[in-house]
This record gives sequence, C-alpha cells and structure tokens, in this order.
Amino acid sequence: MNAVLEVTETPQQAARRLSDTAQRDGFRPEALHEYTNASGEPMFWRIRLKHPQTGAKWIRPMHLGDDGRFVTGEPRTPSAGKPLYRLRDLAARPAAVAIVTEGEKAADALAKIGCTATTSGGATSASAADWTPLQGRPVLIWPDFDAPGAQYGQDVAAKLLTLGCAAQVIDVAALGLSDKGDAADWCAAHPKATVADVLALPVMSAAHPATVAPAPDPLPPLPVPQALERARALLLPPETGTDAPYPLDALGPLAEAARELAEGAQVSPAMAGQSLLAAAALLAQAVANVRTLSGNSAPLSVYALTVANSGDGKDSADRPATRPIHDMQREEGRRYTADLAAYEDAKSSRRKGDPAPEPPGPAPYRIAADLTIEGMRRSFAEGVAAQGIFSTEAGAVLAGHAMTAEHRTKTAANLCGLWDRGHLSVVRAGGGRTERYGVRLSAHLLIQPAALGDVLSDETLSGIGFWPRFLLAWPAPLAPRTFKPWRPEESPAILDYWQACRRLLSLPMPEDCDPLPVIELDAEATDRMATFFESMESEGRQGGLRDVQPFALRATEQACRIAGVLACFAGQDVIDDQIAACGAALAAHSLDNWQSALAGKADPAPARALTLYRWLVERVGWVSLRDLSRLGPNSLRTLDRRNAAIDLLESAGLVELEGGNIRASGVDHARR
Repeated sequence: MNAVLEVTETPQQAARRLSDTAQRDGFRPEALHEYTNASGEPMFWRIRLKHPQTGAKWIRPMHLGDDGRFVTGEPRTPSAGKPLYRLRDLAARPAAVAIVTEGEKAADALAKIGCTATTSGGATSASAADWTPLQGRPVLIWPDFDAPGAQYGQDVAAKLLTLGCAAQVIDVAALGLSDKGDAADWCAAHPKATVADVLALPVMSAAHPATVAPAPDPLPPLPVPQALERARALLLPPETGTDAPYPLDALGPLAEAARELAEGAQVSPAMAGQSLLAAAALLAQAVANVRTLSGNSAPLSVYALTVANSGDGKDSADRPATRPIHDMQREEGRRYTADLAAYEDAKSSRRKGDPAPEPPGPAPYRIAADLTIEGMRRSFAEGVAAQGIFSTEAGAVLAGHAMTAEHRTKTAANLCGLWDRGHLSVVRAGGGRTERYGVRLSAHLLIQPAALGDVLSDETLSGIGFWPRFLLAWPAPLAPRTFKPWRPEESPAILDYWQACRRLLSLPMPEDCDPLPVIELDAEATDRMATFFESMESEGRQGGLRDVQPFALRATEQACRIAGVLACFAGQDVIDDQIAACGAALAAHSLDNWQSALAGKADPAPARALTLYRWLVERVGWVSLRDLSRLGPNSLRTLDRRNAAIDLLESAGLVELEGGNIRASGVDHARR
C-alpha cells in the first residue's frame, strides 16, 4: 500500500479535464458522444458544451493517445473514411430504416424514442465519411432547417444513392421548426412521438424519387426466451456501460489478486474486481463499520451489479472470489446439521424434569443465491447477522417472485433499509412482525444484458433510490480467448487473498453489528473525501452528472464504504489518504458506468412497450384491447401510455392488430 496510486482516467473524467478552460468561460457540458465500431468498441469521442447565455457551442473530438492518455483530436482516419455515429445500432438492426441527422445530438434524440439513427457529424462532414454501413438499406435524411442543412441533405443523398440506398430527405420546412431547428428540437416539441410518427413525416419526393422500404416482413417465430431477447433489441437502445478501463490499482489490498484472477481466468478486470470487492465486503461487514463524511457510522455492506455477456466468465470470476466462504459454509453447515439433529433427538427423548437441551445456535450460512422478503426474514431470524446474496445468474433474482410488479417496491425498500441502517422490517400477511436491527447484507448480482429486462429504467426503483446503492461494472465483451490452463490455488496472490478471507472468517460473528468498531477517516482522507463530495455536488446538481444526480449525490458514501472495506481487509482501523483515493476512484468508475448505462433511458416508452410485449407473450393468443386497461400491466393502464406502447410494437412488427384485438408476433409458444 506504499506505492503511489495511479488511477486510470475514464472518458467522462478526461472530457471534464480537456474542457475545463471552456467551462471556466461559462460553457456547460451537454453530452459526450462515443463513436464505436460495429462491435461497440470505442474509437473516439466528441465533447459537446453549450454556453447558457450566448447559445454558443464548444465541440471537440477526443481520443486515447499512444501513451494511454486522452487527448483532443480524432485518431487517424481510416482509408474508407470517417466512421458514422452509432455504428453498433446500425449493425444490430440491419432491417430498420436508418435516419441520418445533422449532428450527434439529433441522432441521440431520435434513438431515445426507438429510431435507428446515425450521422456523419456537422453540415460539411458528408464527403469525408464512410457511408458503406448503410449500403442497400432504406434511409431517411433529416437535415437542420437552414441553408447548410439543405446542402447536407443533398450531399448525403448523393452518397447514399450510389450505394443502392432507398434514400429520401425529410421536408423540414413542413415541420414547423424555428430557424436552424433539428430533429432534437422536433423530439422536444413532440415528447410522445413514436418511431411510426417519424417514419410518417413528409419527405421531399421530387428531389429523390426512391421510396422508403415498406413495413418489414413478418418476424419468424422464435422460442419465448429468444423472442423476448429480439424484442428487447428492436425496442430498446443497445444496453452498454462504459469501456473505460477498470482501475485495478484502486483495489488496494485486493489489486494483485484481481489482476491474477483477470489474467488467469481470462475475465475482464472489472468482473474480477467486483467479485473480490463484494466478497471482501461480505466478510468486512461482520467486523467493523465505517465513519462516513457526514459523521455517521455506516455498515460496510456493498451492493454490486456486474453486467456481462454469456460466456464472459461470470462463474470463473465468482468461484475463486467466494471459495473460502463456501468452504467454511460447507464445513460449518455439516456440523450445524448434525448439531440440529442431535438437538431434535434430545428434545424428543427428554423426560419430564430433565433440563431443556441447548439449541445449536444460529445457522452458519452466509451466502444465498436467491432473494425473497420471506426468505430474508427467515434467514436472518435463524442465521447469522451478516449475510450476502451472490448470484451469477441474477436474471432469476431480478425476474423472480421478489421483483414482480406486486412485490418489487417492498423488496427494494427492504434492501435499501438493510444497506442504509442494517434494519429489516417485515410484516407477514398471516400475522406476526419481524424487526431485526444490527444485521448486514452485501450482494453481487452478475447478469447478462438480455436478462436485465426493464429494471434499470423502472420508475418505481428509481423513485426509491434502489439502483444508486449499487456499484455498477459493465465491461466490454471479451475478445476471443486462447486456451490457457490456470488453477487459482497455484497463484500466490490468490492464496494470499484466501488467507486474508480465512482470517476474517475466523473472527467471532456478532449477534448485533451496530456496536462494531468504527473505521475512521484520518485528516488527509477526510480532505480527499471532502473534495470528492464537493465535486459530486457540483457535477450532480449543475454539471455533467445531472442526468445521474441520485448516483452522484450518493457517490461519496459509496467511496467511504469501499475505502472501509479495503482498510478492514488490510487489517487497518483507519482510512488513510491512499485508501480514500482508492474508494473515490472505484465510486467514480461505477458512476461513469451508470451514466453510460442510463443514457437514452429518459423516455420510458420503449421500456413500457417491452413490458406490454412480455405480457402479451404470456397470454398465448388474441387479447381484447378493452381488456388491456383492466388486466394489462399497471404501468400501461392509461390510454396515452397504452397507445404509445402499441405504436412502438406495431412499428417493430412485434404485434398484430385485428378487429379490436391484439396478439404478440414472432413467438413459437410450443418451444418455450
């Protein structure tokens, strides 16, 4: 822990650094546009600022230099031309009508309502771009409402017609826009607009006689899981976090083990880091609490969410991270089962006047893979005071009984209470009440993007601050791996990690964790956390983190908890400046992931449409439209919401409508 910490800069942090002079001149961040290849790998970024008084724009490209630092400017242009924006969306939806806008902001605005949108950049960018990703597909061109925009529309149309595209230019003069108005302005003026509304806008028929392709062919029927995954891809923007490098060095005493785990098991550093940090928190929460910057004592509990594709090694990361805990749980579980059987035998054979046999004590189990309120009540009533939910198939948790529409709010509220205060309060329907204080719960949910459903954009979970309590890692998909045998028990760093875990496991488990010793911030650590707090307040309330304000305002407590876990794992009772820097870096990385993951979630209509499609799939056959208001999902009981969802589903070819009835398309219910 004596080495100088070098924390890798994220794109969001680099953008704030590179635009610092402009921000001091009064410009305010609007967006950070990421240009990727078709696989979603980042190529460069475009920083966008705007002056609130003058309306002046400040737009600069940024890329990762050869020395690993972000610098202004674009990388070397490929021989085919500069890449289009949102290439990953274009590749994911090859049959959709592509809409070319003038500028990234306009493309993002259309993407938020479900359109497949792209751009080459500003009004003079068409000639330098590589338009081949649009070859042969139907395209609508949406220029700005001014003379440069008209020229851009003509330039793009000329390029696309040579590629066999069915290209048309939207008649922006007929849209009622103000001078220089664009697609983003139109979307702001039409907040309930759908993809169908956009495709129905008037076009300049005389200039470009090609026509937009007709509605897509009927979707081929798929088994229910694949049909739902396809619907998600058609309705929602691609789920992505950030490709910012995970700050492995910020894991402090866990860093070497995380590096060995990532390299040996061939998993992403982010997945390795989250797995070890969550496991360390599960143990540390039973040993100490932490003093946060507010002066309160808080649990060392950590909730972590890691999103990764199937085959990217969720089990390979989780098993070494939790092995000492499972080993202890297996051994102690056998002993507890034997003691419990002996206790029951003693009770059944006890004679009148004999002393009552001693019960075997609490169940020793610390890790469960599923979650229900009743399950938590029983687990904490019968078991130890510090437990964890660790699942490499967290889709079963987030889509299970505890997170159904009926139980979701109650479950989330109890998890928030456990994170905040270590308090579990359950009132049972059949009578009885459980109030358990001084308990601790940590969690690590590993999940595939397709299994997320609509939980990230769920208005109920957002309203109670459920997700801001989670540290998010969303690493890029792994590159093809090579065969490399690796055994964690042969890694010195992993063995050291296991030894430290066993040291914490050997400590007595308290009945009440609230009176545990408190790990304090020293003076330098307090100063660092204060600086981090003020930065999060400024960025969250007035700066570039306003779109994730609840996450930014909770980031300082997250940083203190992480630092407390690392200090406890290292055997320290004080957080010094070095460990405080680690906590702040990991909290900032999670915040960047949340900002990227929630981009495009401002419009809930696509998520509601996906909810309706799921509901229709479960019904197997025609459903009366009149029944939707009475029997359909609660979030779609109002007419406006229901109609908007149906419009999106119909434009994507996901439903059929006939005589006042509706049914899901593209589903083979016989193959579930």
